[in-house]
Amino acid sequence: MLRAFKLILCLLTLFTCWTNDVLATHNRAGEITYVQLGPLTIRATLTTYTKTSSTAADRDSIDFLWGDGTTQVILRTNGAGTILPNDIKVNYYVAEHTYPGRGTYTMGFLDPNRIMGILNVNYPQSVDVPFFLSSTFTLLDPQFQGINNSAVLLQPPIDYACLGQPYIHNPNAYDADGDSLAYELIAPMQDVGVPVPKYLFPNQILPGPNNVISLNPKTGDLIWNSPPQQGTYNIAFQVKEYRKGVLINSLIRDMQIIIRSCQNRPPEIETIDEICVIAGETIKFDISADDADIGQKVQLTASGGPFVLSSSPAIIIKPDGYVEPKLNAVFEWQTTCDHISPQYYQIVFRAVDNYFADTAGLATLKTVRIKVVGPPPLDLMVASENGSSMYITWEKPYVCEEDADDHFKGFSVWRKLVANPIDIDSCQGGLAGKGYEQIEILTNVMKDGRYFHEDKEVTNGRTYCYRVLGEFGRVSTAGFLYNRVASLASNEACAQLARDLPLITKVSVLETNAIEGKIHLRWTKPLKADFDNIKYPGPYIITISRKAANETNYTLLKSIPLSTIELFSTTDTNYIDIGLNTLALQYEYKIQLYYGIEIIEYQATPTATSVFLNAAPSDHRVLLNWMAQVPWSNYSFNVYRKEGSGSFELIKTTSTETYNDIALENGKVYCYYVEAIGSYNTEDIENPLFNNSQDACTTPIDNIAPCAPMLTVTNFCEDPSLYVKDDLFNDLSWTNAETSCDVDGKTTSYNVYFTGELGQPLALIANVGKSPKRYRHHLTQKSLHGCYAVTALDENGNESVIVDSVCVTNCPVYELPNTFTPNGDGHNEIFKPIKNLFVFSIDMKIYNEWGNLVFTTNDPDINWEGNSNSGNKLTAGTYYYTCMVNEDIGQGNNLLKGFINLIK
Repeated sequence: MLRAFKLILCLLTLFTCWTNDVLATHNRAGEITYVQLGPLTIRATLTTYTKTSSTAADRDSIDFLWGDGTTQVILRTNGAGTILPNDIKVNYYVAEHTYPGRGTYTMGFLDPNRIMGILNVNYPQSVDVPFFLSSTFTLLDPQFQGINNSAVLLQPPIDYACLGQPYIHNPNAYDADGDSLAYELIAPMQDVGVPVPKYLFPNQILPGPNNVISLNPKTGDLIWNSPPQQGTYNIAFQVKEYRKGVLINSLIRDMQIIIRSCQNRPPEIETIDEICVIAGETIKFDISADDADIGQKVQLTASGGPFVLSSSPAIIIKPDGYVEPKLNAVFEWQTTCDHISPQYYQIVFRAVDNYFADTAGLATLKTVRIKVVGPPPLDLMVASENGSSMYITWEKPYVCEEDADDHFKGFSVWRKLVANPIDIDSCQGGLAGKGYEQIEILTNVMKDGRYFHEDKEVTNGRTYCYRVLGEFGRVSTAGFLYNRVASLASNEACAQLARDLPLITKVSVLETNAIEGKIHLRWTKPLKADFDNIKYPGPYIITISRKAANETNYTLLKSIPLSTIELFSTTDTNYIDIGLNTLALQYEYKIQLYYGIEIIEYQATPTATSVFLNAAPSDHRVLLNWMAQVPWSNYSFNVYRKEGSGSFELIKTTSTETYNDIALENGKVYCYYVEAIGSYNTEDIENPLFNNSQDACTTPIDNIAPCAPMLTVTNFCEDPSLYVKDDLFNDLSWTNAETSCDVDGKTTSYNVYFTGELGQPLALIANVGKSPKRYRHHLTQKSLHGCYAVTALDENGNESVIVDSVCVTNCPVYELPNTFTPNGDGHNEIFKPIKNLFVFSIDMKIYNEWGNLVFTTNDPDINWEGNSNSGNKLTAGTYYYTCMVNEDIGQGNNLLKGFINLIK
């Protein structure tokens, strides 16, 4: 009896219990960060900002989810919490955890309540919405990949703003590992992957042309142009961390913005936007903060990575507290080699006025980016050694080699065939995209008091140019570099290797034909001054060999016997190769020099191919590309075109090996050839070198599909007026991705694709005409769930690609009445849902007023006739129920509680 009484009390006080939950208003903002202590061990810090006055909901400990199936109770580490103005308290919970193995984990914290009255979260019942924070991270292998610490967020997550005035915020994430960071604006969460209900981004409340919110994904600057409604808002950032282009971390910050009705303008900050310096230089610049409102005072603060460095941190010289504007300050940072990083450092200056009597005031932010690059190695020199290698040296000591943090790792060596003057960009180290090849990854070798490298992979007669980079990075436990960054490039140094072998200077197509094609081959003789005729006495033989692109072995074409005098004389060095399929094949040639029957030990002259041209037809255009493997450098190309039976005319000069010839007539024949212009950049060799490709002819055709449409899918979940009983449908509408895609009316119809299951292939369900770009998909299954894609087709059957699919899901609705009358009059005889849509099953239990279970069912339609499970008719009265609803959206269950009046 006592047990039944307690149950009755619980049921009768159901709404009282809910009211107590409402009073548990609590969470405002927070995030989870961590540091890696060992291969499988981390120290996590949960930071929450709560409502100080909610003492009943204060958490001196929390349940923390580590993401590996374990939960831990963690005590608050800052006593009773740190009290801030405006009913705000910050709480820290810190603990260490060891995971069972390497992998990706999502640790999290779930609290049942937020504060009440958040305008864009389940308004007006935001207090009932859980507050959830998470951080997803990858435990890397420290031996090879290095450690992985999360970014830390240096800017507090609660701000104030005024109606109609710009609001600026930046979480100011800093990653000590030097990983790349990106910012994304998302909805706050109530569980893993589950956004809070009825969420609206701030610009969706009273939308208008001035109510615009934007986030810079690189800097993290959030700008809300003109908040139109006062109140409390919550937003969330996802801060993503990348290493070598791979996502390794992402943390969520949930933050609060409080908009007040105030006639106030935020302060203004004036300073630089960005600066790049060479490590070792001192950065110094001015900052000023002003306020246009008379009588206002201003306070300036700053946060950012340079302030938290252990070695030579930055400082800001400024007045303390609030001062009369105009406030002037100075930022100073003595940079060192320890500070060299592949990423920009970020400083966020915050100026706040004293407008509000009970708060700090209205603030504005200014983000400054700072890049610290490595100094270039100095005094690079190069000389030929022994006629067979290049000897590259540069100054020792290097300014960063005494790096206290062991950040400097060595030098990389880069080579190019011809001189390449480049503009040194003080913001970007390295030589990527500058035309150099890396020939030494990392070296610290010294000789005769200088750093040096010997390049043996060189060819006689060619000029080689070199640059050197300092290399910096962090080291894994096994000595592997990660987050590597290169210094600025050294000066360029060039030298020529001895020219004691013949060099090919021409492989030019004279005639294009499938059978009777011709190629002109030419070569230089060795320089007498460089040739060792004592070591290699005459007589000599020069051989010419060839192979086609589809052949493996060379074919000997000709042997030319030469005396010692003839080897260095002005005798002919040209050869015309005939009987070739120059129409379809590229040819490669090599020349070898023999003394007696022995080949000169320096090996054969570098091989050289003809220039081979590909012409690919497209809609009103021809796409040209060509290639040649030659020992000299081709630096310019002339493109010639012939229309029909006309003559060739120059149409383009380019430095690249591609050209797109546009505005052509479909169905008309066009022929092309390319003249390559190059050089050995060496004295006594003809300069420039001219070589022609074969002729390539083609006819433009329309083989380009229209642009992929941009698809939108709607249904009655967004507009209840669309709902028709027993007729479920999704409405599809689309627009062209670009206006130019359909300028000439190319699109004639659209294909509609659908799949009812995620991950399954899309299937064609309809082809619709060009207009009106809409389609209604009626579903025979009692579900709206599925994914769609739409492609565009033109009159030639060209179909656009499927860029992405648009997926929709069901919107479960389940509402129960509180009264029914099973009295035999034919009206309201059965208790059943008022609305029942997309509910998979239920677990319903109905109790009488004594707490005894009288009826259960799993049928979503319920169909309760007022009988007990045993079939006995129940008396009139009030019954209580619990109903666990299994919604058909894969998001778990929803518990309903209430009462039923059974009236007879």
